[in-house]
Amino acid sequence: MVQKCIKIREYAKQAKKRLKSGYWNKVEVDRQKYIDKYYQEGDDVEQLNFMFQQIIAREINAVSKPRTKEDEFYKKVVKLLSENEYVLNPIMRLIDHDIYDNLSDVAKQNYIYELTDKYNEMKQRYEDEQKSKAVFNC
Repeated sequence: MVQKCIKIREYAKQAKKRLKSGYWNKVEVDRQKYIDKYYQEGDDVEQLNFMFQQIIAREINAVSKPRTKEDEFYKKVVKLLSENEYVLNPIMRLIDHDIYDNLSDVAKQNYIYELTDKYNEMKQRYEDEQKSKAVFNC
């Protein structure tokens, strides 16, 4: 049940992101171009609409499947925050030493700043999800 709630939330966030970004306006323009192109060749408009719907469905499903580095980083942050111990310096636990150890001093400092910003963003996301879990009881 909890997994279903999490998936529903993820799908809702993705849908909201598509709405905010103007994705569906672009899709409508692309659909019209697609229909115009293949209608000139004698294809049926209903069949073209159906085919375009299939293309968009595959595109949306493909976008939601692959794991990104951000998702992996978020999993690390969730693991860190969900532990029952107080973590004094979470940034040091999140550093990728394969990258960090080969950087110059200035680059190390920039890496820490970027990692801190990313951590704060993921921490806020985690806290928001925890609040929504409490509200939806999922």
